[in-house]
Amino acid sequence: MTLIAGVVVLFTAFLAGGGIYDMIDNPPTIFPGPQGGWITVHPYPGEQTLNESLVSMVLTLLMFGGMLVSYRSTKIVYDSKRANQMLILGIALILMGLAGSHYLLILKRTAGR
Repeated sequence: MTLIAGVVVLFTAFLAGGGIYDMIDNPPTIFPGPQGGWITVHPYPGEQTLNESLVSMVLTLLMFGGMLVSYRSTKIVYDSKRANQMLILGIALILMGLAGSHYLLILKRTAGR
């Protein structure tokens, strides 16, 4: 049962990160920027690079891991210190995933400027 749940979570992160788009369109990982240099975040909202997709998948898994750790902290009855540490770790993972996703959106908005 745990294996099936893990596969479902990985597949959901794959879909949320744009894995089907990556398989069909085969996007580049980096491309030349408008003022020279290289850009790893595609400036158009309807397209993405492979790097964006992979980062998005990792951030989604990070948020899910945070939720799982927070949930598991509620199962610890006799060691309140360990339960509090796990809860704080879970909340930190969720916040890191959310902050990373928000930063990725900000990068996407400002990449072409």
